[in-house]
Amino acid sequence: MPKNQVGLNIEEKFHKPKITGRKVAGLATIHAATVRLHIKMILTDTQIKEICDEIEQQWDYHLMTRAVFYSKFSEADDYYESPVFYQHNGFDFKIRLPKNKSDRWENAAKGIGTWLNQNFVIRLYGILDSKKIRSIKDKPDIIKLIEILRQNVGAHSSGRKVSKKSELKKATNLINSLFNQNINIQEIDSFILSVDTVLEPMKNQVINYIKSLQKE
Repeated sequence: MPKNQVGLNIEEKFHKPKITGRKVAGLATIHAATVRLHIKMILTDTQIKEICDEIEQQWDYHLMTRAVFYSKFSEADDYYESPVFYQHNGFDFKIRLPKNKSDRWENAAKGIGTWLNQNFVIRLYGILDSKKIRSIKDKPDIIKLIEILRQNVGAHSSGRKVSKKSELKKATNLINSLFNQNINIQEIDSFILSVDTVLEPMKNQVINYIKSLQKE
């Protein structure tokens, strides 16, 4: 590169103009510079449909499994039916539990609901990450929330304990703000991932945001 020419490294697809070095406030000649241009992400109708369909498919997987393993299924005596919330979504199971439950059964039953909720968050993040949606500039709060949750509910840890109280506070504040909840951070020690009051509105808001990226 000639001594006086400024080098440009533009992230988006733009032609590189020729810019020569210059004296700035008595400083030495600029030999290189990096210019970053950020543009709003635009998706085609086909891309939007593919992304939203995949999110809805993951949601249906989640609802089907939670219709079987809902929050209090293990407390049933020997038989139970899926709660009304799942029935209204088209998933209705009638389950008969074993009479003699092993220690392994009891232990798994305690945590499987939380594990499934965490899995949905990680799957949702994976869709957004694969489509580069989470890497956009000025990301909305719903994307910020999903990123915080993904980092803390099992992607890089067991997901059973909160490693950073500050992350729990940030996520809970976003949940309260985005989903009109009133969770007291002083009363919880884990991330709240309720299917009906957190995960479902999260899924809906993400889909609405993706649709807002439609080409005008």
